[in-house]
Amino acid sequence: MLRATFYARVSSDSEEQKNSIVSQVQYFTEMIQSKNYQPALDCGIFCKRDGTAENTNGYYVDEGFSGAKSVKYRKAFLQMIKDAKARKFDIILIKNISRFGRNVQEILKFIGDLREVGVGVFFEDVNINTLNRTDDVKITIFSALAEEESRAKSDAVQFGKLQGYKKGIWGGREPYGYNIEEGKLVINEQEATIVKEVFDLYLNQSMGLRNIAKLLNERGIPTKSGKTIFDQSLISKMLKNAVYVGEIRLHRTQKIDINRNIVKAIPKKDQIVTHDESLRIIDDEIFRLVQLEKEKRLEKFGDFKYKDAIIQNDEGEVVLQKVRTIERGNSRHSNKHLFSNLLKCGNCGGSLRRKVQKNKKNTFIYWFCRNNDTFGKSKCKYRNLQHEEKLIQFVKNEITNYKNSPKTSDYYLKSILKTRFNKTNLEEQISVIKTTIDLIKEDREVNFNLFARKKINENEYDERSERITNKLYDAESKLNGLLYIEDEILKTRLRFEVFTKALNDIDLENLTNAVLRKFIDRIVATTFDEPYEEGTDFGDKHTLTIELNFMGEKLNEIRLENSKQRYANTVQDNSDMLTEETLEEWIKYANREHKISDFTDLEYDESQ
Repeated sequence: MLRATFYARVSSDSEEQKNSIVSQVQYFTEMIQSKNYQPALDCGIFCKRDGTAENTNGYYVDEGFSGAKSVKYRKAFLQMIKDAKARKFDIILIKNISRFGRNVQEILKFIGDLREVGVGVFFEDVNINTLNRTDDVKITIFSALAEEESRAKSDAVQFGKLQGYKKGIWGGREPYGYNIEEGKLVINEQEATIVKEVFDLYLNQSMGLRNIAKLLNERGIPTKSGKTIFDQSLISKMLKNAVYVGEIRLHRTQKIDINRNIVKAIPKKDQIVTHDESLRIIDDEIFRLVQLEKEKRLEKFGDFKYKDAIIQNDEGEVVLQKVRTIERGNSRHSNKHLFSNLLKCGNCGGSLRRKVQKNKKNTFIYWFCRNNDTFGKSKCKYRNLQHEEKLIQFVKNEITNYKNSPKTSDYYLKSILKTRFNKTNLEEQISVIKTTIDLIKEDREVNFNLFARKKINENEYDERSERITNKLYDAESKLNGLLYIEDEILKTRLRFEVFTKALNDIDLENLTNAVLRKFIDRIVATTFDEPYEEGTDFGDKHTLTIELNFMGEKLNEIRLENSKQRYANTVQDNSDMLTEETLEEWIKYANREHKISDFTDLEYDESQ
């Protein structure tokens, strides 16, 4: 007598679907009796959508999972395959092929695996037994029909989602800080408080992702899913989510093959972007500064990376899969001490290390080159030792000079306005950009025609299309910047007011690492083999320079940008002058490192 089991699956955990499970269990129990099969024993599992599972009396059920999803999500199905290979039953009863799966390749694979161990599958609706090889053609045909049905349903769902997006209906799960009411986002005030705190911890208290997550977990704050396990990636996603400033960007991806779970990214220009001020949790300036800080930390300390790794999947097969790792930079982010991550060796580029030395009467704190201390002179010849007390006084003096030099701040503000928001020949600039956009659109048409005439294959078409789309997005963004240049200038001036107030409010007697990071990019200690200014009173072989920030940007980079623009203006009527050699010399001149005191008497020449 054949030992029989059955497999049931529903795509949601609604009451209606749960009733469907009860009906399927009753139906197949009666079928096993009517066919005089022996019910399978010591096996069976009911896997629920919430992650829980319970043993059954010889059958398998997956609740709340679509058959089009990867089989790895259908735990009961996978357990059934394992038990089949262990010969706990001889035949599996299933209502139809679509319950078994909706991917031809996957369906045929599992049928083949079961045949190898002598276990058959009976599809009740089409009266097919997989152990009967004469039914192979039917199996292939009905599998293809199930796949096509799944694809058609997916297209209909995708179309429905797109229409919903255009009406402001939120797609997918709500981000932390919001709930969904009648299909639209609304602020969750309790979670919004946590969002503001996370941005503050990252920007104003200079905490790292790991420490922020650790703090929230220690306080037992639940994530959106209800778990109390925040991690670094979740905090990172939160910090870069523009929905917190009211920007809603939908239709960013599209599933183009539900059966193979293939998703493509939608070009930025085709995404649906709206702005809803009622969703704002974070100010624009705070959000902008956080993005700048993320970029700085990415450059210095590394970030999450995805690498190919060989792993063993749930079925015991060895497969290639992308695994998330953390790729570290040369150093790690820290805000533990006043000068953490701020002090650099000008000779080797490494960080300075902090050390505390005590005797019976005093405690001395000093910083020195980490590479010299760890590897000796083979890595860096110089120790560049700095006493913390002298460093603090040096920083206080430099910040005082900065605060007391309004001409300096005014100079850099005007530099930014002149180089980035140049209103000279504005109409001509707009005309040039519009011409560029028209040319890019022509390229898009040419690309399509080449593909239509089969002059290029699909891969070439997609690659060219992506490049063209990115160019068009950049050009249209630049055009918008020119069309709304006055708004951008106003925003920059408002940012300047916020920056100036923060600078003037610095309490020099209560400095913190987070405060210093707002205004200092780094402090560089350098030792020269020879005096760096021979014949002057400044011939010391040891120098300490400070590289300051202005509205979240490096002063050196603003100077360089301004100098490039000035140089370009001098040769705009004689392009032959602009050689690589002359440009390189100009950049060297423009990118010199200055102390802030060198700029206290700067005047901005509007004619430059």
